Amino acid sequence: MARKVWFQLVDAATRGAYADTTADSWRVPEDAEDIGDLRKAIKVQCSNSLAHVDAANLRVYPNRTAYEEEDAQPLDPRSSLSSLDAQATLIVVVPTQHLAPRTVASVAKLPSTTVLNEPDKYEEECISLTEWSVDAVHEIPLIWEFMSSLGGCTNSGKIFWRMEDKQVVSLMVDGWFRESTRDRINVHANKKSILMGSPGIGKSTLLCVMAFHLVFKHKKNVLVYRRLTKFEQENCLFYLGYEDGKVVQFAVQRCKAPNAISIYEHLIRQQGISNVWLLLDGFRYQDIPEGVRTFKMLATSQQVDLKSQERIDAYCCLLPCWSKKDLWLMGGLIYKFATEDMEERFYYSGGSWCG
Repeated sequence: MARKVWFQLVDAATRGAYADTTADSWRVPEDAEDIGDLRKAIKVQCSNSLAHVDAANLRVYPNRTAYEEEDAQPLDPRSSLSSLDAQATLIVVVPTQHLAPRTVASVAKLPSTTVLNEPDKYEEECISLTEWSVDAVHEIPLIWEFMSSLGGCTNSGKIFWRMEDKQVVSLMVDGWFRESTRDRINVHANKKSILMGSPGIGKSTLLCVMAFHLVFKHKKNVLVYRRLTKFEQENCLFYLGYEDGKVVQFAVQRCKAPNAISIYEHLIRQQGISNVWLLLDGFRYQDIPEGVRTFKMLATSQQVDLKSQERIDAYCCLLPCWSKKDLWLMGGLIYKFATEDMEERFYYSGGSWCG
């Protein structure tokens, strides 16, 4: 039996690629036996794109030729995987979605958007994020001001960029946007990115800057939901996206989970789930509300232990604590601390820049 199968999601209505997806592969586990198992695995692997589709509604065809036949019939869910051609690309047809109507209690008004002022200046601050030089300070005054009432993002509008930051950003962007080839598989394609690390080392700042980068560099519509824990802070949410070619935004302070879920559902119905990128900040992985689990990125201070099945759908990366060298560089470049001040601050911080 083939140990790996290739598949392409196809829209039942257009007969073209579903939600702009490309061909992907699935490594067949030992306990997988039939097409039914395959459908469940694809549902998990492509959970963002297939969030509102049941695995049982996916129709699988052995190849494009079989799918295009006039009287094409999908493979029986009980068909053995051993009969599949390892060299063929399966066609997995996604039915036209009919979303169930929500109850009155779940309906909340979608906040009105306003055009973002000075978009060109925002773009200058973040568009070259993947190319930022390390051991250097980068200024993000507009992003800092935008985030000031939404949980904050840096203390000064300046960010010291470490090699570890650059590596994490490169890993995530590569996973999201590089297409797989037969010679070079993108093992992180269509997976959730989970950024872990100790409190205070810059995960949330990285996530916020990444949100702006996705909007201005990759033209994505991005929804960010933040769990805030400091004194007198409450969860908040903000959105950046496109309307008529212009960047628009809205923000909701004191945003409880039901409201955030309702807003996310509104945007999905309005734009399609593949066109709304959800980023979560500060949530424990196991406590993420049911309605916002189809995230693209999570930044968390809690350890995440993915089960074997969850690893099909997500991967974790660790942002290390700060080294003494980096803390000293930042202290001198941004805060102009004297040497004796930095020695004492490093002793108390233990590798946390906000210590």
